[in-house]
Order: sequence, then C-alpha cells, then structure tokens
Amino acid sequence: MVSHAWNASILDRYEFRQVQTALSAFWVIQDGFRLDYLTPIFGPPWSIPMEFPIYQWSIAALVALTQMPLEQAGRLLSVLFFVATLPAVYDLLALAGLSASRRLLALALILSAPVYLFYTRTVMIETTALCFSLWFLCCLRRGLESLRGSTLFFTCLFALLAALTKITTFAVYGIPAAVLTLAALRRANQGSSPTRWVGLRRCALFAFLPAALSLGVATWWIAHGDGLKHSNPYAGFLASTELRHWNYGTLALRLEPSYWQRIWETITQNVLSEGAMAAALVCGTLATARARRVALVCWLGFLSGPLVFANLYHVHDYYYTANALLLTGAAGLLLASAWDNPRVNRRTRWVALAVMLILQYHAFDRSYHYYYWKEAPPPPDLAKIMRETIPADGVVLISGANWDPVLTYYSQRRSLMIPGDRDDETKVLEDVLAKLPPRRIAAMVVVGKRLRQAEDFISARAARFGFSPRPFASSDDADLYLPADTIFSAARRLEGRHFKSAQVLVTAAADTIIPEAQLQNLLGQSFPMCSPAPQRARSRFGVSVESVAGQPRIDAHAPSEIYFQPPPDAHTITATVGLSPSAYAKPLPEASDGVVIEILAEQPDGLRQSLYRRHLQPATNPADRGPQEITYQQTTPLVYPLVFLVTIGPAKNPDYDQAYWSRIRIN
Repeated sequence: MVSHAWNASILDRYEFRQVQTALSAFWVIQDGFRLDYLTPIFGPPWSIPMEFPIYQWSIAALVALTQMPLEQAGRLLSVLFFVATLPAVYDLLALAGLSASRRLLALALILSAPVYLFYTRTVMIETTALCFSLWFLCCLRRGLESLRGSTLFFTCLFALLAALTKITTFAVYGIPAAVLTLAALRRANQGSSPTRWVGLRRCALFAFLPAALSLGVATWWIAHGDGLKHSNPYAGFLASTELRHWNYGTLALRLEPSYWQRIWETITQNVLSEGAMAAALVCGTLATARARRVALVCWLGFLSGPLVFANLYHVHDYYYTANALLLTGAAGLLLASAWDNPRVNRRTRWVALAVMLILQYHAFDRSYHYYYWKEAPPPPDLAKIMRETIPADGVVLISGANWDPVLTYYSQRRSLMIPGDRDDETKVLEDVLAKLPPRRIAAMVVVGKRLRQAEDFISARAARFGFSPRPFASSDDADLYLPADTIFSAARRLEGRHFKSAQVLVTAAADTIIPEAQLQNLLGQSFPMCSPAPQRARSRFGVSVESVAGQPRIDAHAPSEIYFQPPPDAHTITATVGLSPSAYAKPLPEASDGVVIEILAEQPDGLRQSLYRRHLQPATNPADRGPQEITYQQTTPLVYPLVFLVTIGPAKNPDYDQAYWSRIRIN
C-alpha cells in the first residue's frame, strides 16, 4: 500500500507542509549543505530554520547519490526511517515480558495504524523524528541496564538527533524515559552499600546527560532560528516566541468538551479504532501485571502529546505520527500478553487478532482511504509557466498567498511572499527590497479574488517594478505579471503550448496559430448580427454567413479569427457562440473533441492580450451544447483591435469543429 501512486505529486494531503519540506530539500541540492538552509519565500536572508535539516540533508544526499527525483527520494527516506524504527520497538517490547515471537503481534498492530499507512509515504519529517526518538528510548533502556559508556554515547546521539529533528515528537517519549530512569534508580538503590552509590550516580548520568545535551542544543537551535526569522520583517511571526500560543493552546481549549471529542474522533479514525481499543481492554484483563504496567506507561506517554501540545494535536492529525505508536503498541502488547493465557483457546486468539486488524483497516477506510487512492492534483501549470519565463536568478513577488510555498517550489524560483494582509505596508516591503540587487524582482503573482480585482493595487505595483499592467498568464486563483520588456520573448517561448490548469493571456503574432491561413476582407452589410461590422478574417477553411432557421450567423470553422475595431469609449462585449449540432451528433471520435473560444486585444507591438477564454466540449459536456452566451466588461475603454478567435482543442484535432457566431456586440 505504501508504494501506491509512488510517482504522484505531493499535493494529496497537508501539501503545505510537504511542499515546504521539499522546497528546503530542493535548495539544499542547489545551494549545498549549510546550517542556515534556504527556504526562500520571504526574501533575504532566505532562511527560516524550523527543524534541524537532517531529513532534508538526507534527501539531498540520496538525490546526489542515485539521481532519484526529489519527491520519490523523500518518500523512500520516510518509509526507510519508519522501517528502521521497528527493531527499536521490538527490543523495547521485552519490557512487557514478551517472547520474541509474541512481540511480532504487537508490531502487527502498530503497522495497522491508519496514520502510519498514510503518512509513512509523505515527504515530511515525522518518521525521521519518530525513528530517532525510539532508538533513544531503546539505547536508554539498554544503557540503564548495562551502564556502559558506549551505550551512553548512542543514547546521547539519538536524543540529540530526535530533539533537533522535531522536539514535539521527542517530548512525547519523556514519560516512558522518566519511568525507565526511575525503575533503574530503584534497582540501583536496592544494591549493597559499596556499589549502590556508584550505580545511582551512573543511572543519574544516563538520565541527565542525554536530556541536558539534547535540550540544550535544541534550545540553541531554536534561538538561532528565531534570530534569522526576526531579521526579516515578514518572517518574524514564525519565531518560537510568536508560536507559543499556537503550539500549546490554552487551558480553556483543554477544558472544552468539543476539544476532547475532536481528539477522540482523530484517535478512533486515525490511530486505534473503537473496536480494536475495546478488544485491547478485554485482552488487558487476561494479560500479565507486567504487561499492564507497561501499557499504562505507553498510554500516559500517548496522552502527553495532546495534553502538552493541545492546539497542534487539535488541528493537525499528522502529529499523531509521533505518539500513535505508543497507543497501538500498548494495545498490541496486551494482545500478545493475553495470547498465552491458558484461558484463551487457539481459535479465539486468531479471531481476536483478525478482528482487530479488520477494524483497523475499517478505520483507515473512514479516514485516509479517500486521500490514499484518489489521484493527487498535478503540479500547477502556472508554476511551469513561471519556470519557463522567469530567469533562474529572478525573484517572484507574491501577494495574497500568505506563505503557501506551492508556486515557489514548483517554479523553482525564489520568492518574496507578503504574508497575511500586509500588502499595504509599503515601507516594510521597501526595507526588504533594499537587501536585493536592482532588477532582481522579475515577476509578480497576485493570488485571490480580492487582490486580483484591486486595480489600484496592481497598477501601483506594475508602475513600481515595470510590469505590464495586464497579467501575462492566469489560473483559477492567481495571475502572473511580467516586466513589459520581457513579455514578447516570453510569449514567443510559449507559442502554441496548451496548459490544463492555466492559460497564457498574451500571445505573439498569429502566424503560427492558423496554418495555411486565408485572409478575407469582409463587407459590413453582410454581417447584420454584428455591431460594429467586422473588418477582416483569417481562417483555414473560410468564414461565411449563412441563414439557420431564418437567422443569419457567421460560420467560423476552427481555426478562424475575425477582426473588429471597437467604437470609441466601448467597455463591453456580448456575443453568442456555439458548435453546430452536427458537430457532436455522433459519439467520439466521430464528433468534435472541442474548440477554444477566445477574445483578444491586439496591441501595437504585435502582442495579443487575452480578454476572454473558454473551452467548449459539447460531445462530452451537455452544458456546452447549443448557443453559449459571452459577456465581458472592463472599466477602461477597449481601444485596441479585437480578435474573435476559434481554435482547435488541446488534442489538436480540427475534425468536426464547425463553430459559429450568431451575435457580436461591442459597445
């Protein structure tokens, strides 16, 4: 299951977090291994260190070694770190008095946790932190028993790696570590007088040194990262001091019944189902006292996550990657302990195991199944357009996206993102820009309906950076603006390209759009359905007027274009367009695969600005059948010649593309 859709994009679930991690790894590959690793979304110094980049460095190293794609390398490492966790868990299960074969039962239940079935294959740091935390606990247990210096070294090493990778994961294992230490101190204190104090001192050293070293270095790292974040006025909100409320939540949140209802729903859907939990409790009545004590410690460790980091566990289900192992492990060890109880016959044992695993899969089906099997969205085409039109050393100014790094990552360009609603803080922006070389801002992206419709805002930004006041390309939720002096070359570079989730709004000369084009001069009196009358047309099959049901219309088989000069002070375009019923009367492939309807303004420099665009596919979409109404309006006058264009669809098949215009009004 883990390998399903291995080559799909990482935009399936919590894409924000996956893409942020992948973005940092990408720039490690580009910029090299450095402590102040780049996550270039807010401008200089380009670094906003969150976790220590062990996972990101590992991705970069694997990519360099194998030339594997970055996202697949990240997935593979995430899986490998989780698999590497299992031997440590296997060793720790000895604390419950389980034999070697019975520990496998507990591992089976851990592996059935929905949160691991899904998040193990994501490009996230979760399993890396989990692996280091469990090996720390394993080494601590071994070290407290042997008190060897070599074991102390590895205990300190894994504690340090776990705390640096993700302190919130490491913290969950504080209660199990404390219980192990107290048990070891108790055993040492029962020794004879000559050796008791030696044993107590060594146990104290094993407890204190890893904790002091890991927490001390982690504190230094957090302070170092905070300093870098505060050096950029847009990144300061990510400092640990600013996120305290977000991380821990409030006492009032913990006292809210709805909070615990949410926690319960997340546990039963993503960690351990209600039925499996009930079965584990029944097994607990048949388990040994030792197994029950270990299970109790695991449950307390599990609960420490949502109790300490209340808001994080309330909002993000992936945080349960840290502690799900404790809850499912406790249920598994109770099952394993009860397995050899003489009161339980062989058939009951296997039925109990099968039922628990089936219930776990049912929980997965209720939670992650949809995200696991659905096709993940592809990378945004707008990012592809950005990558092909913006210089590699250029910086993209992005407004309205908060700090969502999807476009930054897939465009492979540095960005200066304006977080929140701070676009009116002009001085802050200028302070950040002062740290950039002149002309480094190479493009602008405006995201969201509010800013995209803010003409004064766009005009001011365009004037400040020399952008064209009209977007070069657009998607459903974002517009891309380029410098006026680069638009022609960018349009030429993308000539004839089709994108599914974005469209290039500026094209160069029409010569390549209509091969073997015929130029027609049109007589105005022949076009009563148009106001004003068209001036000329270019087409492959000719443009003509015919009467259908007593009404005249323009037959404009794709590819074709009709030219109009708008009257003075015109602001509005209304039109009716469609495909003849005969074009889609039969099923595909004996029908039109669709046409693209577009209205363009032809500028004096030869560039064409798209004003309206729609893909008609009547053979597969009933809503596209019959006459289709077009309305376009703008606040500024329509001063440039207008081109009413009909082109063949993305499949490049002109057969049956019998398009027509039955009305065109420009006023």
